[in-house]
Amino acid sequence: MRSIPPADSLVRETSQFSTRGRLGFEQAKLRTQSTKPPRIEFPEDRLRRTFYRNHPFEKERPRIVMEPTGQTEQDWSQLTQGHGQVTGENVIRHQYYLMQHKGLSEREAYAQATGEFYKVRAREEMEAKSARQEALAYGARGLAKPFSASQLAAEDRALRRSTKSFSRRAEEQNMRSAMSEKMFAVGALPPSS
Repeated sequence: MRSIPPADSLVRETSQFSTRGRLGFEQAKLRTQSTKPPRIEFPEDRLRRTFYRNHPFEKERPRIVMEPTGQTEQDWSQLTQGHGQVTGENVIRHQYYLMQHKGLSEREAYAQATGEFYKVRAREEMEAKSARQEALAYGARGLAKPFSASQLAAEDRALRRSTKSFSRRAEEQNMRSAMSEKMFAVGALPPSS
């Protein structure tokens, strides 16, 4: 068996690749593109930040999310769009319309849009106030507080009364114990006859 050379399939040829160091695909920590998506910035975003910075409570107001007519394209030349509800987004889009179509600067458009917004809010408040007064004049009750608020107020009153009674009882008990300590102190016993 030693006299027969090995077959060709068992003989290993020298490597075509350099085995000194690293191979091309094994480079140290290939830099890949960031997986973070690029920041998308719309022109209205700056206007939105400004408006909500100056009116933080507008985010707290309830909004109707459903489109009233099904149209998504609207004419923003006016602040109100016919459906009555005016939100911060209406102000922002109206301001953007004024900047694009009327040629106003950002400040001028902001001043005009918010001025119209304040007028609409004042009108809404006056309508709500007059509706409340009219309802009370016709005998409506319960507009002042909802049922849950009145129940919570009644519960608070009951807790205050019980706290007062507990504190009175504790004071009486402290007075009794002080009196009994005085009476049964070593030298304070009444003389026996």
